[in-house]
This record gives sequence, structure tokens and C-alpha cells, in this order.
Amino acid sequence: MMKLQRILTVALAAVFSLGVFGYSTANAAGTYKISCKNDAYGMHLGSDYTQIAYVYNAASVQGVNSADGANEYLITEFDQAYVGNDCLYAGSADTNGTAVVAADVARLAVGAIVGAVSNRIDMAYTAKQESTSATGLSFTSHSDGLAMSANKIVGGLSFWGEFSNSDFTNGQAFTSVRLDSMKFNGDASSYSMGVDKMFGKALVGVVVSNLETDLTTTFNSGTYKQDVDTYGVYLAYKTSIFQIDLGMGEGDSDITTTRRDLGNDAVINGKTTADVEYSHARISATLQRGRFSLVPTASYRTMSMDIKGFTDDRADDVAGDVVGNFLLFTSGNETLTVTDDKISARSVESETMSLGLKLSANLGSLQPYVDLSYDSEDTSKAAYKTEAGTDGNDSELKASDYDTSLRMGAGVNFMLGNHIKGGFRIGSIENREDWSEDYVAGNISIGF
Repeated sequence: MMKLQRILTVALAAVFSLGVFGYSTANAAGTYKISCKNDAYGMHLGSDYTQIAYVYNAASVQGVNSADGANEYLITEFDQAYVGNDCLYAGSADTNGTAVVAADVARLAVGAIVGAVSNRIDMAYTAKQESTSATGLSFTSHSDGLAMSANKIVGGLSFWGEFSNSDFTNGQAFTSVRLDSMKFNGDASSYSMGVDKMFGKALVGVVVSNLETDLTTTFNSGTYKQDVDTYGVYLAYKTSIFQIDLGMGEGDSDITTTRRDLGNDAVINGKTTADVEYSHARISATLQRGRFSLVPTASYRTMSMDIKGFTDDRADDVAGDVVGNFLLFTSGNETLTVTDDKISARSVESETMSLGLKLSANLGSLQPYVDLSYDSEDTSKAAYKTEAGTDGNDSELKASDYDTSLRMGAGVNFMLGNHIKGGFRIGSIENREDWSEDYVAGNISIGF
């Protein structure tokens, strides 16, 4: 009989444990019907989360003046803190997107602007060397985009434009940390338009640019959209061997974000603006030896972005989901309002120094080449919220460290007759932490 009792006891304990596990797993899905910031409970009972949380006015409810009576009004029957583990343990998952991805947007924006200006400068000197006033048309799926220029058409002025598009992914995930990651992916499209004029060996120009990003921010189950508008100036000078160019500009930006309330699954909306400044410089040398040419390059680019403080608007709870849900509230003591999140102002910056080397061979109508670049980068790291509670893995909550990367590419330029030129190249960015990017590019120019 005693043996049978022990067996039954073990069996009942196992069933109860499975039930608790199943309940916790259900909570892990992240829907508790009530916002993490409902004004009636949770963190609003004190400066931090409580181990046992009661209904806001539980003590005043008739017949609940004792500890035993109050236990009937616990938020969860298993003494879990607050509403659920999602609200308690999520750090990055409860973070507005500006704190995580804004610096990468700054890097993408300055890269697009500098890429467009650099391409234009190289195109202008090529046209000058060949004594043409050709309109150049090019397309690429990477930074070069779709570009065109019309050289010296009005009073020596040249007009140009470029469109680009890129796709990117940050794949960072934190091991054994509840709901936390820094994953996001999306695309960025940009255009630049400018006008410039050649003064002997010098080129002076102005440029206006726009970059739009559309991101899926997996880390907070939301979205991030940013529109960056800038205007700037650039200057270049070229000798028979050396070329130097530099530029600077400023502008503004609109940012809209969404993310998920980890308690009631409602959408949290945010909107703000930012002031933008950028600068860049490049120096290169062209070394010829027979059919081969070697072009070493050193460049620098940076963009800073000052994001203004704003409010993340949380939706109020729905009465039907609150009243009677797990006996949390009854009609008359329910609280449906939630507290919006105040998002502090934040300044981010992306600064990159590059050393590049291009080796090419002139084989008549074909010019194959390889292009390598080593980038040393200082981009502001993500600054997501820390966990209100702890699951014992705080040491792993570190953002991606964008320090160095290697850009590798190869391609071939070709010439068909005297008027048609083009090219094709492939490449990738390697060793940028948690980042993946590959590209295939092509271009064609037609001279008249």
C-alpha cells in the first residue's frame, strides 16, 4: 500500500509539473491580455517589479484583508512576477528601434551619399580624359545603383544623378536569453542629384541626397522606417598620378517606429525627427606598369545623427480582456489605461576609415580587375533596455561590435566599338560581426 501511495504521489507530482510547464510555455508566447504598463499593477506598485503582484485595490475589496484572502487576487497562480515572463525578462524586445538600428542607418546613408559622389567624380575625370561629353548610364544592385550624367551642357556645368538600393541583415541572437535578440533586416533605397563644373584640374559641385529605409525589427516584433534628406558640397583635384576629393553636408530625418506590447500584443507607435551631419575624404594614386595598373586608396567617411526625444504611444487595454481575466479585475475596479513610454534623445555616429587596393589589366577590349578594401569602423552600439528581472544571462546581453570588415570584389570592364562601354562585378562584405551583405553589379555607358 505504501509503495502504491508513493507511485501515485510521484505520478501526481509529474502531472502537476507538466501543467505548470505548460502554463509557463503558454505565457512565453507573450499574450497576457493586459499591457505590461497597465496603470493598475506590476511595476506601478513600486519602483521595480514585485515577486507577488495584487490587484490595484485588492486590500479594499471586501473579505480580502488577510494574506490568505489576498492570494485569491494574485496576478498568476504560480507566484510568477508581474503579468508574465515576457514583460519581466525581455530587454531588447521592449526597446524602441531607434536605440538599436539608427547607427546602422547612419552608416548606410553616408555610404550611399559618398558612393554617389565618388562615382560622379571618377566619371567626370574619365569624361575629361577622353574629351567627351557623354551621358553615362549604369545600374547595380549595390551602392552604385542607377547613375547618369550629362557633362558640360550649359556654361560648362554638368548634371548627374544616381539611384541605389541595398538589402541587409543583422543576425545577432543571444544564447539562452529569454526573447532577446538584435535581429533585424530590411532594405535601403537612395538617390542623389548634383551639378558641378571643372576648373582646370579641379572639380567643384553640390549634391542633394535622400535615403529611405524600411526595416523589420525582429527583436521587438516591430518596424523601423527612416527618411534622410541631405544637401552638401564636394571638391576634387586630380594630377597625372594622384587624386583627392572631399565633401561635407547636413540635413534632417523623419523616423517612425512600431513594436509589440509584450503584455497585450497591441502595437506601440513612435515618431520623431533627427538632425544629420556628414563629411568624407578620399585620396588615391594610379600606378601604371605596362598593361597593369595598381590603384591604392585611403578614404574616410562619417555621419552623426541627433535623434530628438519622443513618446512611444501604447494602446489602452480592452475592457472585455481585462474584466474577469484570471480574476484580475472585476467590474468597477478595472483599470484600462496604460502609461506611454518616454524615449530619451539619442545621438549616434558611424565613422569608417578604409584602405583599398585595386589591380587591373588592360587586355584591349577587356579589363579584368580585383578590388579589396579593409574597413576600420566605429559605429554606435545598440543601447537596448536591460531586463527588469533576470534569467541569469545578463553577461550575454552585448550588442554587435562593428569593428572591422573586409570588402572583396572582382569584375571585368569591356568596350564594344568606340561608343559603348560597360562592366560587371561581384563581391561581398566579410567579417562584419553579425552582418551579411553580397552584391552583383553591372554598368553600361553610351557615348554620343
